[in-house]
Amino acid sequence: MSEFDPRNWFWIVAGDETKAWSSAARAFVTEYPADRLSRIANEVELYDVLARQYPVGAPSRTFTEAECIAALNNIDASVLETAVGNLNQAAASIGFNLPSIA
Repeated sequence: MSEFDPRNWFWIVAGDETKAWSSAARAFVTEYPADRLSRIANEVELYDVLARQYPVGAPSRTFTEAECIAALNNIDASVLETAVGNLNQAAASIGFNLPSIA
C-alpha cells in the first residue's frame, strides 16, 4: 500500500465499489488503484476527513440534514441525544467539520 497522501487518494463510499472518490479529480471515478484506496461510511465523513487534510479535494455539494444526522449517528449516537437540536454545536463538540446543510 502507498503512503497516504490526501492530495491523491481514493475512497470507496458506503460500500459502492463501482466508483471511488478521487481527491485529485475532486469527483467520483470508475477506475482507481487498489494501493491508494480507503473505505469510508458516507460522503459526510469523507467531507470531514478532507476538510481537515486537503479541503480542495472535499466534496463540494451541500448535504441534507438527514445525511448529516446519519453521519453523526454513525460516529457517536450519544452526541445527538445531548445536542438539543443544535447540529452545529453537536458536530463541534466532537471536532467534526460539518458541511453546509441544504
